[in-house]
Amino acid sequence: MKIEKISSEIGVDEIGFPRSTMRLSSKRWLIRRGAVLLVALLLLGGSSIPAGLARYRSFSLAIAGYEWDIVGWEAQAIWEKVNAAIAQPAGDLPPAVATMGVQEYLARAARMGEIERELARRASIAPGELSVPSDAELLLELADVRAQQEAVRPQIEQVIERQVNSELEMDGFVGIGQRVWPPVSFTFVEPPKKLVVSRRDRIETIYSQMLEAAITLDEIEQTEGEIRQQYNAVGYITDIGGLGAFPTMVVDRASLRWVLSTVAHEWTHNYLVFYPLGWNYFTSQDLTTMNETVAEIVGNEVGDQTLARYYPELVPPLQPEPVAPPAMTEPLPFDFQIEMRQTRLEVDRLLAEGDVAGAEAYMEERRLDFVANGYPLRVLNQAYFAFHGSYGTSPASTSPIGPNLARLRELMPDLKTFLETVRGFTSVEELNQTLLLWERSAGRVEAAAGTYASR
Repeated sequence: MKIEKISSEIGVDEIGFPRSTMRLSSKRWLIRRGAVLLVALLLLGGSSIPAGLARYRSFSLAIAGYEWDIVGWEAQAIWEKVNAAIAQPAGDLPPAVATMGVQEYLARAARMGEIERELARRASIAPGELSVPSDAELLLELADVRAQQEAVRPQIEQVIERQVNSELEMDGFVGIGQRVWPPVSFTFVEPPKKLVVSRRDRIETIYSQMLEAAITLDEIEQTEGEIRQQYNAVGYITDIGGLGAFPTMVVDRASLRWVLSTVAHEWTHNYLVFYPLGWNYFTSQDLTTMNETVAEIVGNEVGDQTLARYYPELVPPLQPEPVAPPAMTEPLPFDFQIEMRQTRLEVDRLLAEGDVAGAEAYMEERRLDFVANGYPLRVLNQAYFAFHGSYGTSPASTSPIGPNLARLRELMPDLKTFLETVRGFTSVEELNQTLLLWERSAGRVEAAAGTYASR
């Protein structure tokens, strides 16, 4: 799963999609609640409920009616992919036409996002404001653009799948029949939201669940409040940018570079499913962080390769080397990365001292600082850090796993060697030992190079 990065990777929860209530029917809600209770009874096996099961049942009841139906989605998505594999909508497209089609699709997706955000803005203000164009005109345009998107979506998805697949082939990721395995397969969709629950006294994911995409802001805040009041825990419900189901899910209201990296990121999760690192995704927070960081490293590298090969005109220019500011200068601008990192470190310190109330007051104070500086964080709590901190490259993380994996990738000759090495990891110790071996090897190579250079 890739975190929502559309809003400059700040973890903003709402990105402008219109939300309508989509609570499950009473009958379906009762069936699901009954199923949860039935599982609890079947697994009980004694006079007391195991702590993990009791916790699962409690949080499941808190979100009953909002759970996302992954089985139904998978069935529909696989059926669409089978049809696309037969019809081959991108089969005869010349390369130039294919790349132009992708850019036009994403431009329309961006326009849809603009319309949806404007409609949401208008809905939040007092009635009576006369706007041009009118709401009805915007809704008509939105329906027209959406129809255009649906007409070409299978074709555009297939173009991007082939482009990313081609880069993976060049990186050596071929398996059965000299083809990339698992195949690159994704669909543009509004993914479900994700609920993350953390303890209050330390940052730790104790429960997570996918929720219906159409859950409203009021329902989100009500659910988070219920978790805090009834279970003395903190919840955080957020958008995600993709999901490693099969086919994987990717949001289309984003830049092409982000889309390509997300497609490759989610493919990496599917790849890891066949190996120990993927099997142990939920074993511990460290292994979750390791999985997500590996997917981020691979996704970004393959995504940038794909962008450079097929869309060279969109490759961002190289950033100049930072120059030290003069002694007398204006205050430096607010830097999200630095500020979030400092916030996480201070929260960790306060929680380690047992000052839960102080940590929570500090997080709210810092949230208001972020909002005042243009980063509209709806929530900043232990669950926020538990979720975003699982990505080792995120400023919300204090884990050394991210930097260590990045360093390991630097030391390895290619992406294939990196992924084939880390896929077998089942502990942080294995990562550290492997990194030490590669550091020593690099040191010997550098020493030998220095010896030859001095002759």
